[in-house]
Formats: sequence, C-alpha cells, structure tokens
Amino acid sequence: MEAHPEPEPALRAILDDQGARARTRFAALYALLLRLRREERHAEYAAVVREHEAEFGSEPYFHTFRAIAARTRGDLASLRSAVEYSRHAVAAMPDVPAVVHQLAAFWVEYLERLETPQRTHDFDEVERHVDRAISLSQGRVAHYFETKGRVLALRGEFEAARSAVAQAIELEPRASRDYLRRLTQYQATRVRIDLMQERARWAQAHERFRTELAEFKAQQLQLLGLLAAVVAFIATAGNIASQAGGIYGIRLMLVASGAVGVVFGTFSLVNNSRVRRVAVAVVFGCALIGAGIFVPASWMS
Repeated sequence: MEAHPEPEPALRAILDDQGARARTRFAALYALLLRLRREERHAEYAAVVREHEAEFGSEPYFHTFRAIAARTRGDLASLRSAVEYSRHAVAAMPDVPAVVHQLAAFWVEYLERLETPQRTHDFDEVERHVDRAISLSQGRVAHYFETKGRVLALRGEFEAARSAVAQAIELEPRASRDYLRRLTQYQATRVRIDLMQERARWAQAHERFRTELAEFKAQQLQLLGLLAAVVAFIATAGNIASQAGGIYGIRLMLVASGAVGVVFGTFSLVNNSRVRRVAVAVVFGCALIGAGIFVPASWMS
C-alpha cells in the first residue's frame, strides 16, 4: 500500500478482474472497503457492499461489511441490524479480536442511543465482548479500551470510564495515520462521560426533589386531616352535650374520641406515614372506644 500513493484504482482494477483468484479479489475488496470507511465515504461503502454481495456474501467477513453499511444509515433500526450482523460475524469468527470488538462497539452505540434504561444483562454482554477483544489482542489495541470506557459510563461507573479512556489515549500509537482522528474521538468520549455524569447527578437531584415534594404533600394532607378531626370532635362534643348527659354522655364522648383517632390514624396510613405512629393512634382510638362501651358505669361515677 505504501508503494502506491493512490491505491484505490489498483484495488478496483483487481476487484473487477474476473480472471483473478477469488481470494485475491476478496482481499482487494476488504482493502477498498477499509479505505472507504477510514475516509468516511459511507455512500460509496454501502454501494460497493451491495455490488459484491451476491459474489462474496457467503464469506464470514462479509457479515462485518453488512454491519458497517447498516450502521452508516444512521437510524436506530439500522443500528440494531448492524448489531445483529455483527453477532453473525462473531459466531463465524469468535477468535478474531476486531470482529468481537465490532459487535461490542456497535452494541454500545445502540445502547447509548436508546432513551429508556436498559437491562443490566445487556451491559454485561457488551462488557464481556469488550474484555474478550482486549484479551485476544493482548491489550495492544487502544480504541478497545475507549469502547470499554463507554460501557462503564453507561453503567454509571464514571471514574473507571475515564481511566479506560485515558488508557486508550496512552496506548494509541503516535506514528499511526489515524492518531489525530482517534485522539479526537477519545476526547469526545471524555466529554460525553462528563455530560453523562452531570445528567446522572441532575436525575438524582430531580428524584430527591420529587420525593421531598411528595412528603410535603403528605404532611399537608395529614394536617388537613387533623384539622378535620378536631372540627369533627368539637362538633360531636357539642352535639352530645346538648342531647345527652351523665354517664351516657361520657360514653358517647369516649366512643367519638376513639373513632376520630382511628379515622385519623387510617388517613395517615394512606398518606405514607410511619406505621408505628399510625399503630399508636389506632390502638389509642380503639382503647377509647372500648372504654366507652365496656367500662362499667360505676367507674365513671
């Protein structure tokens, strides 16, 4: 490749040469697609994949080409298709680190695009594939660690995510032709991690505010319930005082007081009050009702 300043015409010529060996032509296809992807010529990439799918579609590596072409379409459904194509590639080539990493990278990108929280199982699967790719490559490929950092960020492990990205920056070869592009990508991932952490903090603060607001509403309802109970007790006491007297009046007052206590306690339970406090109110109310009904009249005289 280095002997030819512009290798693309030569690669296309080999690919179009029907007299060349199939393996040689497929190698030219691989190199051409790699160049198109590196230069982000997505439309041309997809066109070349479609053009040669009938001939080379049975090659295990072709699943990776389909996955990349699907990802470049940009929508969420296509990204999901890219994940599925990558699964097929991993099933066919489970020991190729680049193939395993492609599945992890596309999967984590899909999870990042989703608005709803995902199952922990998905994160476990992605991280397992990233770790396997790192292991197969003996930890020598820098951008695998950047993918691991993205997975950790989705888990909420932001410090570990930053550490993984820092490791990717340290491992990236300075002499590589992709160094500047990769470095820009890693810095963008760092910024994304910072934003995700701030969003998580905001979500926690928002949830805490909602909890406090719900507790405040419950307290206000309890105060209103207490006020209603006091008003009911005063009205009942006045009614009893005007219509009954002596022992019967005392009994009615005890029963009414107990009933008010039980109702208020039950009302507090509905509004998420502490069970112990509610139990005390209910027990005390029941005791007053019992006293009003069962205490001998001689004890009240």
